[in-house]
Amino acid sequence: MQGRELFRRQVFGVLLVLSLVAAACGDDDAGGTTTTAAGGTTTTAAEGTTTTAAPAEKPVMVVSGSDTVNLVEPHTFRSTTAYDVTHAVYEPLIYQEPIDRGGYFQGSRESHVGAGAASYTIELTDAGGMLATFQLREDAGFDNGDPVIADDYKYAFQRSIEGPGYIGVLLPFIGISSADQLTVIDDYTFQIETTVQSPLFERFLTFQVFGAMNQDLIEANATADDPWGFAYLNNTGAGSGPYFISEFSPDTQVVLTPNEHYWDAANVANAGVVIRTVPDANQRAQLVRTGEIDVASGIPERLLPELAADPNVRIFEIPTTGVNYMAINVNLVPNVDVRRAIVLAVPYQALIDQVMFGYAAPAGGVVTSNMDTYDAAIGAGYATDLDAASAALAASGETDVSLVLGVRESRLVDQEAAVLIQENLRQVGIEVEVQILPDADWAARASAGELPLLIHDWFSWGEDPFYQMQFLTKCGSFVNYSGWCNAEYDAAVETGKFSVDEAVRQEMSSQAQQMIYDNAVWAPLWSATRTVVTGKCVTGLELGYSLVPSFRFLTKTDSC
Repeated sequence: MQGRELFRRQVFGVLLVLSLVAAACGDDDAGGTTTTAAGGTTTTAAEGTTTTAAPAEKPVMVVSGSDTVNLVEPHTFRSTTAYDVTHAVYEPLIYQEPIDRGGYFQGSRESHVGAGAASYTIELTDAGGMLATFQLREDAGFDNGDPVIADDYKYAFQRSIEGPGYIGVLLPFIGISSADQLTVIDDYTFQIETTVQSPLFERFLTFQVFGAMNQDLIEANATADDPWGFAYLNNTGAGSGPYFISEFSPDTQVVLTPNEHYWDAANVANAGVVIRTVPDANQRAQLVRTGEIDVASGIPERLLPELAADPNVRIFEIPTTGVNYMAINVNLVPNVDVRRAIVLAVPYQALIDQVMFGYAAPAGGVVTSNMDTYDAAIGAGYATDLDAASAALAASGETDVSLVLGVRESRLVDQEAAVLIQENLRQVGIEVEVQILPDADWAARASAGELPLLIHDWFSWGEDPFYQMQFLTKCGSFVNYSGWCNAEYDAAVETGKFSVDEAVRQEMSSQAQQMIYDNAVWAPLWSATRTVVTGKCVTGLELGYSLVPSFRFLTKTDSC
């Protein structure tokens, strides 16, 4: 070991607890950092954390998401609302520190605290990697009463690496590719050794997909054809989080019941959460106005101005690092001047005002305006200039340019954006046919490189610029819909991805952003604001890197 610890983190043994009245909330910064004999530091539970008294009767909260919970196996792709469910069930080793933003909590991007781990240390290794040691909570249990031990965390990571799910593709970002890098020291001590010094390490460990899984329970329900128990977990849970799934009826509701064996069960602010299925967004909006639903997500932006005027509801607006963009297929539109004309003709501000009703920020590129290492000087180039667009088209030497713009049937905002883009491009001499395609057809044609133009949206868990560029614009990525491939660009992304030097990351990111702009690969349309609508007396919504809500602090009063 180099004898240096990479990070120093204070872990709160008792997290913030919401008061029934938001004004009564308090915080306490009392620390419990202990210096070890070796000169390193280890994080320990904070002393004297102030909490408010729990209500005499905690409320059951009713939540409705943007879609139906299709399945709850944590290591496969699933619906948006299904991620809400699994996030409540599977407890990762660490959390982002929750920061009170006045009515909701937002996870800190800089500070992490213990979740399944009561404390942890991270050191650099002589081999160029990291060694993380986690001391697990000895009072943590699965909902069936089984203790949560180091083997259960190792099993979750090993299942990610060796099982049939998609999670294994994430782990190389933090230098993990083999179960040999996972070590159980004893029942309550777990180690992970990485091959790289990734700035994403702590961020990834907050993800629900790496939460403890009850190995004994899953193996008891596995089969020879399904040794990892994927079928078993499609409609039930095996986690150690604050809730367990007590009812799974996706067409009507999924019920989350508090886990009495959760290490912080006393401070869960509600008596359970009902995830109600309400497919129609207009109905969801009405139900939250009448108080039948406490929290609603997936409300279209066009409905938000009216809701904002209703004194019975609150709209929480959380800026995000996500991106909605129009990819330009360089193989079908090979002339860079034609692509520049397209980029310059897009009505960026009109899209934010007329399609997103102001609930968005300028995207500014594949590294978005709210993201670390965003280069504002480059991002400013994505501005509407019809004269410059016409000049670029003239410089291309092409005439009678006619292109297809593909949008998904399920995405009304994309369809509305396409109409505005179509009109602006027509003004500079580019004809666009907007094709509204069934989602499956859109995906097939996009993957096959058959669409000259398409609108897509993306949000990166972990909110890291290099993670985002890796997927959206590197050679051969399955979602690189522009088909652009540049070895110099890929090298810059790789260098930044595995550097913990902020200056190097900024330099590599700026170089990459400039190359994207110079080659007119994208028209970045907007970076959406995450909006959640709640009843006026609801508090305690919590959002982290993934923007998947956590329900542990969620509560309400009868009056406020």
